[in-house]
Amino acid sequence: MATRLTDFQLLRLKSERLRAIGMLMVLAVVALMGFYNLLSASESRIGVGRSILYTIFVFAGFETIFLLVVRNAIRKKKKVMEFLRYFESVVEGILPVAAMAIIIDVADNPFTILVSPAYSLILIIISASALRLTPRLTLMTGLLSTACYFVLTLTVLYNDSSSHINPHTNTLYIFMAVMLLIATLVMYFITRELRSYVDAAVEEMALEDELELASEVQKSLLPFPLPDLPGYDIAAFSTPAKHAGGDYYDLVTPNPEQAIFMLADVTGHGIGPALMTVSSRAYFRAILGQHQHISQIIQRVNELLAYDLSAGQFVTLTALVLDVKSHTAKYFSAGHGPTLVIRNQKETVERLSAQSIPLGIDVPLKLDEAINVTLDPGDLVAMFSDGCYEGKNEEGEAFGLERVVVLLKKNQDKSVDELISLLQETITKYTGRESQVDDMTMLLIKRVPEPILQN
Repeated sequence: MATRLTDFQLLRLKSERLRAIGMLMVLAVVALMGFYNLLSASESRIGVGRSILYTIFVFAGFETIFLLVVRNAIRKKKKVMEFLRYFESVVEGILPVAAMAIIIDVADNPFTILVSPAYSLILIIISASALRLTPRLTLMTGLLSTACYFVLTLTVLYNDSSSHINPHTNTLYIFMAVMLLIATLVMYFITRELRSYVDAAVEEMALEDELELASEVQKSLLPFPLPDLPGYDIAAFSTPAKHAGGDYYDLVTPNPEQAIFMLADVTGHGIGPALMTVSSRAYFRAILGQHQHISQIIQRVNELLAYDLSAGQFVTLTALVLDVKSHTAKYFSAGHGPTLVIRNQKETVERLSAQSIPLGIDVPLKLDEAINVTLDPGDLVAMFSDGCYEGKNEEGEAFGLERVVVLLKKNQDKSVDELISLLQETITKYTGRESQVDDMTMLLIKRVPEPILQN
């Protein structure tokens, strides 16, 4: 039963396909040389041209069959029998020298065949064998070619009937055989290096796939679409610096009149912090049904995270418990940066600061009384991670919290979706690059302005 390909095996087959195509192109050039011998050579050399063509047709036919097998394996993503790869390597190692031996039998001067373009074909085959990405096959092909050429050379050199027409010294042919051996060893080590690079690339591809999967899992845990809250316009975004990040936001509605907004930031960014965001979210969701007060929930989550996080790791959290009916909220922050409350009528900005140290540090958590917030029509609450203002431009100047404040205040009349798009666009333009150095997360809560009644 055929076995599915691994990523490396698929890459190796694609490389084999490229090598086979290249060999067919080389053989086509050699075939043209054979036709030239038939059309323009003297009567005595017609046999040489025919011998070249016959050999090329056999060689090309074998390469074509192997190419079709490889292409079919790639299409179906199935393995090629290892025996076939070894057999093809043996044929490529022997056939060019065998062709030289056939041509020598009909040539006027066998010594010229030893230094003919057929010798270059052997070098090409040895070099192209590196594309097999299998060092032992490269070595086997090269050693077979070298050994066969050396035997053929000795046969020609010690043939008494033709020694008088030797145009070169015997050492030249021995040197050419040694050059094949050197080329074989060089290509063997090159193949090993190529193999190591491909292995590294395959591992990186596998890691990219895993990170992409982690990113998809993390995105799926974010609340989407956000619940509709009567009288409120809500929007959020979270963009990791890498595939997965250490930021997350959540919105839970325990009952129709209450909504709990949370935004957290785990130290660092990448797959490790991403796993901790998943754990933190799971803890909050699980404990939410056991305690009624957000302060108790935070205390219990802190105890659990203290067991999970290693030294130097922590989680900053900001939470807003909103009473939709009375438009009042209680605000808690464990080591998180300021949350902005942008007043519509007063045109002022309030900064709600942290009340305790971050979560996950193995010390008792002391939460002060919640900060009470009343939201009037048009008021905007902005909860965000530090990645929203720490991005730097080419001069090394950070975007800064003040620019966030100015942008939100200046465009407070816009919808929260428009505000988020504007913020992302402005940060990207300021930093001058699409990539981020830190995770960016923002949660906007706006009380819808009451319509103006006309007389």
